[in-house]
Amino acid sequence: GGGQAERRLPFHCCALTLTPYQQPVCTGNGIVFENTALLPFLLKHKVDPVTGSPLKSRDVIQLHMDKDEEGRWQCPIMTKPFSDHTKIVAIRNGNDANVYSWQAYQELNVKGKNMEDLISGQKFTKKDVIILNDPENDEFNRLRDINNFHHVLHARSLDINGKPSTNVQHSVTATRIMEKLKRTASSSSSSSGKEAAARNTANKKPRISSEIVTGKRYTSGATSGSLTSSSVAVSNTSQFREATEEEILVARFGVMRNQLKKKGYATVQTNMGDIGLELHCDMAPRTCANFLGLAEAGKYNGTKFHRLIPSFMIQGGKGLDPKDDESLWGGSFVDEFDDRLVHDAEGILSMANAGPKTNKRQFFLTFGPTAHLNRKHSIFGKVIQGMEVLREMKKVPTDKKDRPVHEIIITGVQVLVNPAKEAEDMERVRIEKAMNLKRSETESRKASALGRKQASTSNKLPATIPTTSTAPAVGKYLAKNVQKKPASKKSDGDQQHNDDLLNKTKA
Repeated sequence: GGGQAERRLPFHCCALTLTPYQQPVCTGNGIVFENTALLPFLLKHKVDPVTGSPLKSRDVIQLHMDKDEEGRWQCPIMTKPFSDHTKIVAIRNGNDANVYSWQAYQELNVKGKNMEDLISGQKFTKKDVIILNDPENDEFNRLRDINNFHHVLHARSLDINGKPSTNVQHSVTATRIMEKLKRTASSSSSSSGKEAAARNTANKKPRISSEIVTGKRYTSGATSGSLTSSSVAVSNTSQFREATEEEILVARFGVMRNQLKKKGYATVQTNMGDIGLELHCDMAPRTCANFLGLAEAGKYNGTKFHRLIPSFMIQGGKGLDPKDDESLWGGSFVDEFDDRLVHDAEGILSMANAGPKTNKRQFFLTFGPTAHLNRKHSIFGKVIQGMEVLREMKKVPTDKKDRPVHEIIITGVQVLVNPAKEAEDMERVRIEKAMNLKRSETESRKASALGRKQASTSNKLPATIPTTSTAPAVGKYLAKNVQKKPASKKSDGDQQHNDDLLNKTKA
């Protein structure tokens, strides 16, 4: 009734489900819905869920909205995230519409006397402008008051609760109780939701696009997938895909293999003596990064060489806890083979596995040539110091299960040179520079779109804003692709350092 407090619908929420939308559409009056929720409702009830007026699916307008790096809806021109206090418009072209802030529309269309869509370049009239959000418009906000929504007022007759209908039929009393509980839960969760959002924002890692990491432009695939499969939800935006953890790792391993081209060095400390290892980070970067990372995390400390076959090899690295027997990244990882690396001598360091692509953390050292293991086990290093310790281990008697009778314990692994860490640091710096450059171009686009001049003595307009109305219009306010700088070459000083270390360990 009239005594109810206003419950204005948040801009980012669907007017039917009352939850955040992912595939936004709107009606002619500017109310935004989730496409996958609205269409089934229209097929069943054939009325606008907010006003109750007749509405057909052909009257629904697809909204094309931009997102920032954190996944928030934003103005593609001003690059400012939309909020409930932002005045927002959609420029309609048939059953499609691009979404902008009112400020961008006023500055570049109205004041600039340029009635062309800022992205598509299509001409439009003021009748094509749809208000999606206006905090100062009382009449519009009354329309967005959830208390006045047709589907809320007639929930029983429509048999909906903002969600797809189920087979459960509630009594009138039960429905009233559930609605009251919903209102109470919504009210009590608002403050905690804000606190949780603040915590998430503080702990959130920056989103890194796959383009920055791989140098290739990938999208999420949602738009093309929705066009070719009825089982995929409809998508109207082509967002660039966030880089996967694997892509980030592959880029890092590429630095190790192609730029650094350095060996790693570590010392395995045991109760029988120390064994110095040279690690082939330039030929098996993933396997070396796994070993070095586990070693620096102390994962090998206190573990045993649990399997010994005198004519074959000695195996170690098994976790003290059976549950703690995974790779540095969890689970297992793929094999790395290089024709330059073969099991042709004693002291070859190689990965133990249970078949292809099952590498985790266990490794072995050979007591002699084992050619039958080539391209079956990933070689990632060799013994360069302490070969006599390995030979003493070979003499330790074993039981019927090939377990050493006398315990051979790894007391620790000292990492001397870690190219994996260096590559990680190099990639982090490169990515940060690329992201800063991208943000800088975004700010430049914003300034250009508003017609502001950069600090300069020149009186020329920014190149991105045409000086005449005859200039090409399509995408004229969008930023150009980020130009990436070629990675700088490392000097030979690091390799000389490795050679000095190798000579020192051999001495």
